[in-house]
Amino acid sequence: MSSPSRTEAKKEQFIGHAKENVGHAVGNESLETKGKTQANAGQVQETAANLTGYVQGAINQASGAVQGAVNALTGNTSGEAGNKVQEKKGEAQKSFNS
Repeated sequence: MSSPSRTEAKKEQFIGHAKENVGHAVGNESLETKGKTQANAGQVQETAANLTGYVQGAINQASGAVQGAVNALTGNTSGEAGNKVQEKKGEAQKSFNS
C-alpha cells in the first residue's frame, strides 16, 4: 500500500464537497450523501498523511540526534554536522505535519 497523499486527500475533499453542494442544490439526496462520504474519506486520508509525515519526521529527528552524538564522541565533526541537518529536517517535518 502506498503512503497517503495530501494532494489526493484534498482532491477527494474538494470533489466530495462539490457533489454534496450540487446534490443539495438540485434536491438529489443520493448525490449529496455520496459527496459527504467522499469528503469525509478525503479528510481521513489527509489525517493519515499528516500522521505518516509526523512519524517520519520523528524518526529523522531521533536518528540524527543519536548519530550526531556518536559522531561527536568519536570526533567525526563532518558526520556530526550532517546528522545535525538530519535532526533539523526531522523537526521541520514534524512541525509541518502537526
